[in-house]
This record gives sequence, C-alpha cells and structure tokens, in this order.
Amino acid sequence: MKKTNLFIILFLAFKIVNAQSDKVSFTEKNFEMEFLSYNPIQRTNVSSKNYKWSIEVLSETKKSLLENGNKYFGAHYWNILTAFDFLKEDTDLLKLVFVKLANSKGGCEYITSYKDMVKFDDKIPELYNQYYKSCNSEQKGNKNLDIDEYITDNKLNNDLVKLINIINIDDQKYRGSDEQTYNTRQPELDKQNQKLIDSLFSEHKKYIGISLVGEKFESVMWSVIQHSNLEMMEKYLPIIQKAVQDKELNKTPFKMLIDRIYSQKHDYQIFGSQIGVKNADEKTRNEIIKRYGIE
Repeated sequence: MKKTNLFIILFLAFKIVNAQSDKVSFTEKNFEMEFLSYNPIQRTNVSSKNYKWSIEVLSETKKSLLENGNKYFGAHYWNILTAFDFLKEDTDLLKLVFVKLANSKGGCEYITSYKDMVKFDDKIPELYNQYYKSCNSEQKGNKNLDIDEYITDNKLNNDLVKLINIINIDDQKYRGSDEQTYNTRQPELDKQNQKLIDSLFSEHKKYIGISLVGEKFESVMWSVIQHSNLEMMEKYLPIIQKAVQDKELNKTPFKMLIDRIYSQKHDYQIFGSQIGVKNADEKTRNEIIKRYGIE
C-alpha cells in the first residue's frame, strides 16, 4: 500500500474517532455539565443562517452560565431548546430539555407566551400539551384554586384579584387555538386587556404584582404588556424594571420584554428569548445589561 493511501486512511480514522468522541450523550442527570462541552455540527438539512444563529445563542448561553456559577434558569433552557430545534437535534433530546425548561424557574412563562411562535406542539405534541396545560393553569391561578380562599389567606383586595384573574384568562384564551381563530378573536381581547391594565396602573400608581395580587398572578400585567404594541411596551418598561427591583415580579419576564422591544426597534436581542432574531454584539449587550441592572 502506498504511503499516501495509508496516510489518508489513518487521517480518516482519526477524524471518525474524534467525531465520535466529540458527540455528547445527554441524560437527565448529566445534561447541565455535558452541555458546556457541546459543539454541534452543521447537518445537511440545517441552513447556514440557522446554524450560525444557533451557535451564537449557545455561545451566549454558555457565557451566561459560566458567569453565574453554572446555575440554569428558564431563559437558559429556552435558549438551548430553540437552538437544538434549529439544529435539528433528535426528538428525545428536545423532550429532555423541554421538561427541564418546564420545571425551571421562569420556564412556564416561556412555554405559554411563545406557543404561537415555536410549534413544539407539532414536534412533541403530547409532552408539550401536558406542560402547556399545566403552566397555563398555574398562571391562571389554577382552575381548582378557590379564589375567595386565596384572597383571604393572602389578605388581598377581592375585586382586584378577581379582575386580574379574568384579565389573565382572556390574555391566554385563544393563544393555543388555530391561526384563524387566534387572528380573529385574540386581538380584541388583547386591546380590552390593555385598557384595563392602563386603568389599573392609573389607579394604583405601581405595577400590579405580588403585594397586590400575590405570586399566582404576579406576571399577568407583564403578559398583557408583552402582547401589546411597541408604544405600550416602552411606556411600561421602567415600571416593570422597578417591579423587579422591588421583588414584585421575577426578572425573567423583564428580560423577555427587553428582548421584544430591542428586536422590534433594532432587529437584535440581548437575552435570546426571541426566535430567529440575532443577538446584539458583546459591547451593546453589556451596555444594556448595565443600563437595566439585570443579568
């Protein structure tokens, strides 16, 4: 055998062995550690645009994790899940990450708010619908929740909590429906909710959060704003920032609102919650994180 042919064979063997050793075998227990060494290849059915976007999202996610002691939150799992989807990873891996997302802090807000943007109900329908229903019920205060008992136990205003519950139900009413039903029925409810939120803010002069409606309804006002127009989102951005600082709202929704605003205004995002939108460069990202005091 010629030396040239022998070299080619050895080279190919080396490449195969290394490709196999680089492939990460994820499990429920090792996922968080193994993800840090995950380096995806570009499959033939993945476009260069989707591959590049996914690499950027995963890189930013790893950077965020390393800066925060490898602590995973809903935003991290959401970024990983959407990148894996764009990279055409197998269904079992999507399921693994989705369950972690659903059970993470802030995960339910991603599952319910972006159902119409990422069709995981098509890819993992049984699992997705199970957790979507669970998350939706949780955000609505749970259908089995005794509202009167909840109000009494938490010493809350009866009329306000019952109104915010109705707003929450209407905010999600047709978001899980088919496109035609959603387009014809949800916008009117959204406009109605936006007027109600404006009215409540004028009355209370603050974000309608934990101290007014309790933990089960803390994200309702944010959700209505997130589903509104750019003018309303920008109007309430500092209000929501203060709510996070005052522990009236979890910081995950705040990040999602920032991303929504910047993606609409500048066609880039900061925290990776918007599908198909490029990430801001590092300088811009650091400036915005510093501006809003949020990681």
